[in-house]
Amino acid sequence: MSSIYVISKLFTYLVLPPGIFIIILLLASFYARKFKAIFFLFALSFYLLSNSYVADWLLKPLESPYNKALATQTKADAVIVLGGGSVAGSANLPLANDAYKRAVWGLMVASSQDLPLYFSGAGTYKAYTEADAFMDSMNEIKTNLLVRDISLHVENKSLDTYQNAKFSKQMFLEQGIENPTIFLVTSAYHMKRAIKLYNHFGFTVIPAATGFKISSRAKTSWAYLPNMGAFKRSYTALHEYAGLLSLKLRGI
Repeated sequence: MSSIYVISKLFTYLVLPPGIFIIILLLASFYARKFKAIFFLFALSFYLLSNSYVADWLLKPLESPYNKALATQTKADAVIVLGGGSVAGSANLPLANDAYKRAVWGLMVASSQDLPLYFSGAGTYKAYTEADAFMDSMNEIKTNLLVRDISLHVENKSLDTYQNAKFSKQMFLEQGIENPTIFLVTSAYHMKRAIKLYNHFGFTVIPAATGFKISSRAKTSWAYLPNMGAFKRSYTALHEYAGLLSLKLRGI
């Protein structure tokens, strides 16, 4: 490994965010006249959350239970894909990254099981909802790839996972199905919370997780340095833990 490569890599990790912010906080903890301990604790917290080992440690309890082959032998009524964001104005495939993985995996599961595919999600932007982005993406996929035609249904009112489950149940009740069994497609980190909510509304759930964020690849020594990808993964995990705590407080 050349010295130029090492210097370039260190520059990337320590001069760009979040590394530069950690350095500033550390300097403040040494040179500030007041609140030295607070600056140091902020620097330490920021470093830990930006560390790949810590990020994976936070995500592991959320993802690991669902990182296994799909249980395809169970009879189900449908496949439900949960929304995960969109990029309005995109020239193609307007679903956000996680949402696109969910949509493609849901399409594959529905096609292999010969089941109808339901999408649940609106998002906060009413002019172009997540459901609109889903349908546009599905139309592009079916136009450009040889995909078996399947029955598509969208729910375009829900703003969060609770409403995903609630409005999904309404769609099934309208079809006379009171206790649906579904393949539920969402990101692996989000599956635990999604299952709790869909169970709450009377669904029997077969998890079909995708979008895994923990890699089995061995980490190098660079993983100890702060990076924005790890910080984002830590944020994702903490967001899910907050959501699970909220469900517990609400008795779900």
